[in-house]
Amino acid sequence: MSVAASLVKVRDRLPSAYSVLRIVVPAGLGYMLGVVILNPHHRMIEILVGFFIAAAAILLKPARAIAVFIVIFLFPAGLSIGTSNNVFILILVSTWIAQQTLAGEKITLKTPLDLPIITLSAAYLISLVNVPHGLYGINARGLGVYFTAVAIYYMVVSLTPDVAAIRRLLFAGAIGAALMAAQALLEIFLPNKQLLPYFFISSQVHLEKGVVRAGSGFRIVSLFAQYCIFYLMLGIFLFTHEKRRGTRFAIALLLLGILISFVSTAMRGAMMAGAIGLLFLLWRGGVVFDRKKILVGIVVIMLGFLVLHQVLSGAGFVPNVWERFSQLEQRTGSHIDRGKVMREVFTRGMEHPFIGHGPVVWLPHGFTATGSNNPHGQYGLYFYTLGFLGLGAFLWLMVDLFRVSTQALRLGSKNNFLVGLMVIFQTFLVIFVLHETVDDYSSSFNYPLFMWYFFGLIVATRNVLLKEAAAAGSNNAGRSGSRRI
Repeated sequence: MSVAASLVKVRDRLPSAYSVLRIVVPAGLGYMLGVVILNPHHRMIEILVGFFIAAAAILLKPARAIAVFIVIFLFPAGLSIGTSNNVFILILVSTWIAQQTLAGEKITLKTPLDLPIITLSAAYLISLVNVPHGLYGINARGLGVYFTAVAIYYMVVSLTPDVAAIRRLLFAGAIGAALMAAQALLEIFLPNKQLLPYFFISSQVHLEKGVVRAGSGFRIVSLFAQYCIFYLMLGIFLFTHEKRRGTRFAIALLLLGILISFVSTAMRGAMMAGAIGLLFLLWRGGVVFDRKKILVGIVVIMLGFLVLHQVLSGAGFVPNVWERFSQLEQRTGSHIDRGKVMREVFTRGMEHPFIGHGPVVWLPHGFTATGSNNPHGQYGLYFYTLGFLGLGAFLWLMVDLFRVSTQALRLGSKNNFLVGLMVIFQTFLVIFVLHETVDDYSSSFNYPLFMWYFFGLIVATRNVLLKEAAAAGSNNAGRSGSRRI
């Protein structure tokens, strides 16, 4: 054998550079992470997060990288609420576009929500005209969160072409929910304690006679309560469609953790919106579910809630929600007159009624009625920040989401998994629209990423149902043609 042939043989046996990177990068980061955990250094952890984000975005296929992002955008809690999410999505979108371009494939971003999204985006940009001097930084950050969230929506819609891809995103979200529930349990049972320095951190909760209202990775109790409702419904749905015992057991544990977390939030608004949502589910669910089974599921959840609430509130871990209903005020001192808040937000909003004050509320002393920059209502928040243009665009977006999901349900598909999933999605959309009257999802720097992932799931599921309906129609036409021949 010649020397040249021997060299070719050796070269063929060597692993590719890509394979080496897939082994060396995770191993190296793992070693560095271990060193930092033993000797915590905040700046080094930020660097490691950056390395991980770049590695995940570049080395994984975009369809899988977006699933990874759905898990990690909440953690590490103290680091994800910043530029790391924006960097991840920027790299991911750039990588995806580059791959499509090099492969000679056409990039299409057309979705049924494009017009309201374009209008809402324009409202965000135009509102910058009224941002006071010195507040461009915080408003640019809010603008970055919004466009990152929209990018997630388009990535989810574009990279979720079939049922397998939908399942992958659902279970990625469930893993993220498990991490959120774990952090919430840490807050409830070990308040103000750290499990891993800088990474898995219990928020510095303000104890209220020894009880805790968990906010987990969102740091906002009301948003976490809304998030819990979604995964309670989705978890039960996945449990009923899962056949593997191990997976069913894991989902059951997730449901228990999420239910305890929801009990801890003691959110009256979320509970009332959730109750109306369950009535909607009972009505709409007849499309694919047995209504008797829905009733049984509702009763089981209510009993579980009542038992856990009684045990945990009686033991002094969480607030007594019935006392909060009777008092109609929050013991933490943030009780507000909703009517007064709405009037003040409207009065201030009329200073710039058409294009608003800018993407982020930042008043020196907050709203008089609240003493903070929180208007306690998404519709009022959009009116104040983006004016009638932004508020109208958001309402248009909600209407289109209902239209798209209803269109999918009316196809009469025999795919019970996707139809049932769309019913769950539409139910949560009802809950979201109702709860946003007393909540403001866009005031968070990471919860909007979850909501736009959810919007993307609705459209992606609708697209798959349309594709299946078209395929079924073609097959039926083919069979009819064969019979005529």
